[in-house]
Amino acid sequence: MKKYVLWLGNAGRILMLAAVLLACGCGQITDKDRIHVAKMGERYITRGDLFKIIREMPDTERPVIRTRNDLLRILNAHIDGRIKLSLGKKLAEEGKISVDREQAREQFFLESGDEEEQLRAMWRMEVPQADVVTPMMKLYGLTPELLQFNKDNIEESTDRMIEKLQGEQAVEYLAGEALKGGRISLDEEEMKREYGFMKEQLVTMEELVFSGIRFLAEDKDALQQAAAARDRISAGETFESLAAQYKQKGAADGREYVFESGIMNNPKLEKFRGFWTEASGAEPGDILGPVYLPSYRQVAQDGTGREMPAAYIVLKVLEHKPVGNLEYDLAKSLVARPLLISKMIHLLREENGVEIYEDKLPDPSQFSSAAAAF
Repeated sequence: MKKYVLWLGNAGRILMLAAVLLACGCGQITDKDRIHVAKMGERYITRGDLFKIIREMPDTERPVIRTRNDLLRILNAHIDGRIKLSLGKKLAEEGKISVDREQAREQFFLESGDEEEQLRAMWRMEVPQADVVTPMMKLYGLTPELLQFNKDNIEESTDRMIEKLQGEQAVEYLAGEALKGGRISLDEEEMKREYGFMKEQLVTMEELVFSGIRFLAEDKDALQQAAAARDRISAGETFESLAAQYKQKGAADGREYVFESGIMNNPKLEKFRGFWTEASGAEPGDILGPVYLPSYRQVAQDGTGREMPAAYIVLKVLEHKPVGNLEYDLAKSLVARPLLISKMIHLLREENGVEIYEDKLPDPSQFSSAAAAF
């Protein structure tokens, strides 16, 4: 019943947006399939096409739509996406760009919001024979068929992510070529101006390096084990002594209790908010925990990575780097990248004959009930 109600809610919002696209239009009677809002080459994009684009967007990606500018952003993103997709496939076939599948899958997980941890867990699971349900599958309410279905969906989502990343790589590659060929340029004045606009976002994230004793969250008594370990430290045992004992226990149990890791306080990764509520501002030598650390991918200096399962941990801080602002000289490459990409997109739009007819876009603000639904 809950899923059915949710679907009705999404359907209702889409129907109200349809009303906006059908009815809005500077006081004139309109036909959504005849009013052109943009053009790419010889092909026009109509209001009907725009509604279809919005209707087919994943619920997690469909933005709030209150004004004509909101629709304009969706239209621009769609046009740029089509240009990138075509270029990405072409340059990948020519061997000029490449996207690693594992990295694309990791990016998909990172962009999955609240579902990230569950998707990672399902991806790690092996699909058993029919009618066999493992304890981990039972935890997530999975059958072998449903697990296989979800793993197939992850692969399909990875395919789409590869196409997206190929498109982004293609624009960066072409921007570099255009810069070398003199088709686009950057001067110090516009770089400094852009730095002024971006300065508040150009920060180094808070970082911790720590040694931890972990207890896998899938174990029923994981929190109790972590609390008992912390109690021993509070009673006077050193972290190093306790870690040495758990290393021996891990060798006997075939498990890795003790590990060392680094982590950055990325505000976009909401699932780590609980961890950073406890850990932010900790100094070298501080003992923290028990604290819940969600699953994540640990990346070594050589670029190789491994999945780290969710766990309750007791940790000792080894290094701490607070948030800081990037000075202009250090931020140049970060400032140059969006400028070059923006200029390259402008060139590509010209080459593809892109025209936008903003005055033909409907104005959702004239229909407050429909606009509010988004």
